[in-house]
Amino acid sequence: MFEEYKKILKSEYHLLWDDYCRYLRLGQEHFASANKSEMLKHEELRLLEKAILKDFSLTGTLLSCLQKAFIKHNLSLYLLLEPLQAWRLLASDKGTITEDQVTEVVSRLASPAARMLMVLNDENPSTYLPITALLSAQFLIEAVQSDSAFLYKIKKKRRFWLGKIRGLLDNALVILTVVNSKRLKYLLALRLNVLAVQIGNMLNNKQYHLEWLDRVKIFLYSLYQFIKIRKRTTQTKGL
Repeated sequence: MFEEYKKILKSEYHLLWDDYCRYLRLGQEHFASANKSEMLKHEELRLLEKAILKDFSLTGTLLSCLQKAFIKHNLSLYLLLEPLQAWRLLASDKGTITEDQVTEVVSRLASPAARMLMVLNDENPSTYLPITALLSAQFLIEAVQSDSAFLYKIKKKRRFWLGKIRGLLDNALVILTVVNSKRLKYLLALRLNVLAVQIGNMLNNKQYHLEWLDRVKIFLYSLYQFIKIRKRTTQTKGL
């Protein structure tokens, strides 16, 4: 889901990020599945929420590993609880049927992941909204590429979703003006441009994977943005 963003974190956080992405992916797959009844899935969600809020007794499990890592790195357990709101929508027998519900599900999954990325990079809260837009775009483009049933129920054409993704990328571009780390700025520019090229290829019915020329364009334009886009202060200056 968001595994590629491990590259913008220091190596000491890679295992934590892998586990968190696995948590998000498994939850989405499990609660969107039609193999279990809505009642059973909602009961599982209730028990999962209860387990998150106290020390999970089964050591060595994904949840217990995440709880320990969150304590070690001083992260809020709300980052584990927020995705449950998305999974409650997915757990419905009717599934996600409106555009607003799709937006909510994507936001409930992308927002906590985005905040975790910025907290682990010691960035300030002004970065949360644009990085959430970036991860939301990442989620949607993967759903479009895989012809996900998650989007199929909305009965919107691919061009509609690609237009929505382009809007998210426009909102995410602000991230390059507010991050403090120069390393992070360049790596985020790469991610933005990878998604932009993928959208262009999809609009032109080209292959999803990046060709050599695409990678050259991404590198050069990311370097241009790194040099050209200036950091914008988020603090109010005194008189």
